[in-house]
Amino acid sequence: MSTETVSAQVAEYSLLSLTLDGYNTALSINLPMSVGLIVVILLLFLLLKRAGSKIKGFCTEEITVKEPFTGTEVKIKANTEDKKVAHRIWTELVTRKAAIPFQRDKDVIVEVYDSWHSLFLCVREQISAIPVEKLRNREKVDIEKLIDISTKVLNDGLRPHLTEWQAKYRAWYTAAQCDGKYSELTPQDLQRQYPQYDELVSDIESVNLKLAAFANELKKIVRG
Repeated sequence: MSTETVSAQVAEYSLLSLTLDGYNTALSINLPMSVGLIVVILLLFLLLKRAGSKIKGFCTEEITVKEPFTGTEVKIKANTEDKKVAHRIWTELVTRKAAIPFQRDKDVIVEVYDSWHSLFLCVREQISAIPVEKLRNREKVDIEKLIDISTKVLNDGLRPHLTEWQAKYRAWYTAAQCDGKYSELTPQDLQRQYPQYDELVSDIESVNLKLAAFANELKKIVRG
């Protein structure tokens, strides 16, 4: 292979080439190679930036979460801390008698109300556990959205049902347990004696379906 051929090949793969011709000097730039190198550097920068975001616990995707009772939607770009809060609320929903369908032949209404009460306490604990200085930080806007929409589920979803039914049903159930004519009945059979049983249970089933839908929305945050 001639010296000229080698020089041509070197020049082909060089970013810069310097040519000396007597007293004249020429500097040339390999434009295709330069553009390619810039593209590679940009890609590496974007990959490193994305990896850095993941390491810091930030999700690069914005997730739309819908509150099922009023249809309110919020967009959340959740970090690791947000996901932990969402996971704790999700766990309460799916492991208690909240987002689980009501079974008329097995479930006891007062136990459902007890689970809903625990759900109230769980969300309140998540709110109180967040330091005030973090809520003032602009990075915590998304966790505020998560807490707000969870609170809306309680106030616009659970609270109306409980206000309408819980006190009067518990009063009836307590009295019925002391009534001798019901002494042989199981809790499931006893609750069927409630005068507005079908209407009450239909409302519980409706609330449970929407809580299940909200649990699925929280799962999107946890897996996002």
